[in-house]
This record gives sequence, structure tokens and C-alpha cells, in this order.
Amino acid sequence: MRQTVREAAREIPVRWTTDILVCGGGPAGVGAALAAARAGKRVVLIESYGFLGGAVTNAGINGIGGWQHDLDGRPLVTGIAQELITEVSRESGGDMEQVRSVFAHRHQRPTYREGGLGCYWLNINPSMMKIVLDRKMEAAGVQLLYHCHAVYPIMDGNVIQGVYIESKSGREAILAEIVIDCTGDGDIAFRAGAESWMGEEETGLCQPGSLLFTVAHADVPPLNYSLGAEDESHLPPLERNRYAGAIQRARQRGEIVENPNELFCAATPIQASDPHIRSVNFTRLQKIDATDVESLTAAELSGRRQVLEAVSFMRRYIRGCEEAYLLYIQPQVGIRESRRIRGEYVLTKEDVLSGKRFEDCVCRGIYLLDIHNASGVANSTLHMLDQPYDIPFRALVPCGVENLLVAGRCISGDHTALASYRIISHCIQTGQAAGTAAAEALDSHMRVRNVDSTALKRRLEEAGCNVGSGV
Repeated sequence: MRQTVREAAREIPVRWTTDILVCGGGPAGVGAALAAARAGKRVVLIESYGFLGGAVTNAGINGIGGWQHDLDGRPLVTGIAQELITEVSRESGGDMEQVRSVFAHRHQRPTYREGGLGCYWLNINPSMMKIVLDRKMEAAGVQLLYHCHAVYPIMDGNVIQGVYIESKSGREAILAEIVIDCTGDGDIAFRAGAESWMGEEETGLCQPGSLLFTVAHADVPPLNYSLGAEDESHLPPLERNRYAGAIQRARQRGEIVENPNELFCAATPIQASDPHIRSVNFTRLQKIDATDVESLTAAELSGRRQVLEAVSFMRRYIRGCEEAYLLYIQPQVGIRESRRIRGEYVLTKEDVLSGKRFEDCVCRGIYLLDIHNASGVANSTLHMLDQPYDIPFRALVPCGVENLLVAGRCISGDHTALASYRIISHCIQTGQAAGTAAAEALDSHMRVRNVDSTALKRRLEEAGCNVGSGV
């Protein structure tokens, strides 16, 4: 039995009382906070880092995907997601013609085989994302609290009334009419008593994480992102399938020991004007429990060892990287999967593959089923989609807890469906849906789970979101 101690009872000061409290300032959190604040609500957004952006800024994901067109040719993921990626792309010196093309209405149905892995990707500078998000929050009137952890819900029976927080100021409370859990791991929903799952249904293992890093003097040749449909025989052996042969050779020689990845996944420029400084996605950290501090610590240590292997591999095997050197390691392992909170609807693999439609759709999804191997040396399992699918509002509504919504990768879905909806663009829009639903609930004087889906969709459409109407 684990040893315990008893904490003395104490009075906890209330720092703020607000309409809507958003826990976590990642992609979903910024979408939720902006949507709610623009609807005229008092919004507090708390974030454990000193900046917003989540996986974009603390894990360094600078290639933002999931941009595609719907069956009728309209842009698929729009609203706040489009607004943010457009502004950050401009600030990052990105290809604005590409941005305009991604968000222009097309005259024909896409094949859903275009772009990279069935969608289009826009490269941005993560540091510019921090600055843009600060600016957006200030303009919207969102009350920010950085360096602050949301640690436990304040409950009255099954009704959440706020959250206990911890910071340099000590233990405090924030009271709110509605709480939106955008922690990625569903921490608040889980501690409020909501049911959850983790990982594969059979084993409980989650998709591996990745520790991204930045290298300089890295003139990486164009990588091949085909799924085997195109003939690759004309490529040099070490360039086929993103250096798979070179990685296998390095592993046989004992140069790669810790990293189980078989592909050199991505090396994207930080700034469009300087292609020699790249953010690299290559490491793989398996069997992580992102809700356990010891597991996360072990992942960070292993990740940095893998980074050294990776830089050495680039210098030895990738032409143009002979003089590459390590510039920066991101401050946090990027997590693909942890808790998924059971909601009023569980989005399934079959829903994603069949392009299922829902009356309460709040987001259209398209990213392929991208399942990284949970254990052992192997490639990812990639399954392209033939059409977009709906994410229903009910997947954002936890069962059994009132005044609470979830958004981002912790929404209600199975392990395979998560492999698609976890992508950053989709998380921003589920966040916008949650913030909009919270505002609608307060305006209508009802529980947030009882929000009228027609009214919610109308609000989202008025804000520029594609929720599949008329498709």
C-alpha cells in the first residue's frame, strides 16, 4: 500500500469569479477562450507555461496540417483555426499564396489524396504563434493566468463550480459558471468523476510521444510522403520511404539504439526565409503514460538521448546535413495520446472511415488514421480517408458531470478515431465549439449539455466555421 499523509484543512482564497474558465492554453484552449470572450462572456484562461499554443509552442509542432476542402469544395476547417494559421503564417514569412489556396472555395470535390497524407500543411514559426496568441487574447479581453496549474475541480455533488489552482501565489480557487477542460489529458474531467479510457482497447498502450529538436546547417532534401501508391524505384535507396534503409543500417551498426522509429518523419523550416534551420520530428517514445510524472520524466530523459542519436544520424546519412548541429531541444515531449473522456457520444473508427454525419456536428474532420506503433520497432499504420466526417457536440459533453465540457484530443472517441481528430487544426475548432456552446448555455439559462444543437451550429456558422450544413 502506498504511504499517505493527511493534509490539514484550510481556507482557500478565491482569486477570481468568472463566467467561463478554460483550463489549458493549447490549440483547443485558445479556440475556446477566444470564442467565449468574443460572445461577450468573462473568460479566464489558465496555462502552466508562460505562453499559449500547447503542442505548437511547447513541443514545437511547426507543420500544421488538417487543411482540406469539403465535399462541396468549401474549406473544411475554418473559423478561429483559419484566422490563427493565416496570421501566424504571415508573421512567419510563409507562402501566403499557399494559405489563400487552402482557404479558397474549390469548384470540384477533392480526391482526398492531395497534399501530404491526404491534407495540406502550413509551416509556421512557433515563437510567432506565442506572440500572435498573446495579441489575440488581449484584444478579446481574455483574463490570462500563466505559470498556473489547474489541479482539482471544485464540486457540489456532480456539478463543477470552479477549479483549485496552484502557482507561485500558492493554492487558490477560481469559481466559474462553466469549466472547459482543454488540458489535453482530461485532468479536470477525470478528477471530477468522469469516466475515461487510455490507449489501445486491448493493451491500454498509448501512441508514442516525440521530442522535437531544432538543427542548424541542415539542408534536408525533399522527403517522400507517398504511401506506396507511387513508384519510388527511381529514388536513391536511402531516400526511399524517408530514409528507411539508412535507419535500418544505422540500427544494425549500433548507431541507433533507443529510437524505434523506422522513418525520418519530418524536417520543416522554422522560418520560410531560412531553410537551413529545421525542426525535426524523428524520435519515438513508447509506453508513455502522460498522466504519470515518473513516466513523463523517463520519456524526457530517453527523448534527449534519442535526439543525440538523431543528430548523429543526420550528419552521417543525409546529404546536406554533414555539418548540422543541435540548436535547441523543445521543453516538452509531444504527446499524441493519453486520457479520452467518455462523453454522450463516443466517436468510433467506423464513424471516421464512413464519413458519418451527425445533426449536432461542430467540426468536420479529415486527417488520416495515423497510428504510431505503441511498442517494438515498426512503422506507423496509415489509413487514408475517402471523405470528411463529423465530430458531434455530444463528444465534448462528459457523462455524469454538469457545467463541464472537454475539447481537444481528450474528447470522447475510441483509440483509432483519436488518431485522426487529435490534429491541431481540429483541436482548435472543437475548442471554438466548446467556447461557443458555453456562451450559448449562459445566454439560454440552461445546462451546457442541453444546448440546442441548431442554435449552436448557427452561432458557429456566423463565426465562420464549417459545420457541414448543406453538404
